Formats: sequence, structure tokens, C-alpha cells
Amino acid sequence: MWTQIWFWTNCVFVAFLIVFLFSHRAVTEARHAGEGESRLHKLKVRRRIFGTVAAVAFVAMTASFLINMRLNG
Repeated sequence: MWTQIWFWTNCVFVAFLIVFLFSHRAVTEARHAGEGESRLHKLKVRRRIFGTVAAVAFVAMTASFLINMRLNG
């Protein structure tokens, strides 16, 4: 059971990390293109949200991995 939980939390973490990296790229490109402040602010908020969710998913993935290793050796 814990192996499956670890696998799916790992998938979620990787997906949110990829989305975070794309949102970081969007912020960088918007800066270089001279986008308006309101658009840049929206992109920064979106990037912060995805970064936070990726960090939480990383902690969940790590915890489930450690539990899995402790129970299954």
C-alpha cells in the first residue's frame, strides 16, 4: 500500500514541479517582453502557488517513501 502511495505522490510532485518550471519561464519571458504590472503580478502569484504545492508534494512524497522503507525494508 505505501509503495503505491509513494508512487502517486511522486507523480504528483513531478507534475507540479514541471508546471512550476513552466510558470517560472512565463514570468521570465513576461519580464523580458515588458508586460504590464498586472499581468506580471498574476504570473508571479501563479508561480508562487505552484511552487508551494510542489514543496508540499515533495514533503508528502518524502514522508511516504520513508514510511514505505521502514515498513517494507
